[in-house]
Amino acid sequence: MTEEDEEFQRLEREAKMRALEDDDIQDYVRPWVGLTYEERNALLPLTITHSAIEFGKAIEAKLKEKNT
Repeated sequence: MTEEDEEFQRLEREAKMRALEDDDIQDYVRPWVGLTYEERNALLPLTITHSAIEFGKAIEAKLKEKNT
């Protein structure tokens, strides 16, 4: 076995040990839930009677409700 082979095996062993020691556990993240067609349509009357800011706030509130 050459020095090069020994070095390769040493590096391979170290890589395997690092992989075993890796404790980077990811937190589960719920998938994003958007508005359905019906929910979007239910908010449409707000565009006629309210400002764009109020419409945006209504959308945010509905999405927050669905994603918490």
